[in-house]
Amino acid sequence: MAEERKEVQKTPEQKMEELNRQLRGYMANIEALRAEIAVINQTISDLRTAEATLRALKELGKGKEILLPVGATAQVKAKLEGVDEVIMSVGTGISAVMSYDEAVDKIRKEIAALEALRRALEEAIADLYNQIEDLLEKVREVGKEEAKAQ
Repeated sequence: MAEERKEVQKTPEQKMEELNRQLRGYMANIEALRAEIAVINQTISDLRTAEATLRALKELGKGKEILLPVGATAQVKAKLEGVDEVIMSVGTGISAVMSYDEAVDKIRKEIAALEALRRALEEAIADLYNQIEDLLEKVREVGKEEAKAQ
């Protein structure tokens, strides 16, 4: 005994409402991806600043006096002992001593990984925009159906 399934025909208004819901969902996804990209961009900027600072300190050399920030508006004089060893974060609250070259290499690898992630997120945004274009075409078709029905 086979039951026949009757496909419920949606009205143009129901179709339009569903398409609008999908569009809002895609736009929310795009905004979330953009926010993630902004965080990635800030992290890349911070890493590049760290790399540039290490290079500058290396070039200054041992024995140079520097100003060390200790808060929002305060600095103290310090004498540079060198940057042959750098203490780098290697995970959640864990740091390790690395050579200058290892530290710079780790920073560069992190930047490369973040740039690859950013490209993947940008591609995901482009895919979402393509899906939005497809939905907008469907919206136009449903709009024509609505106009004919009136």
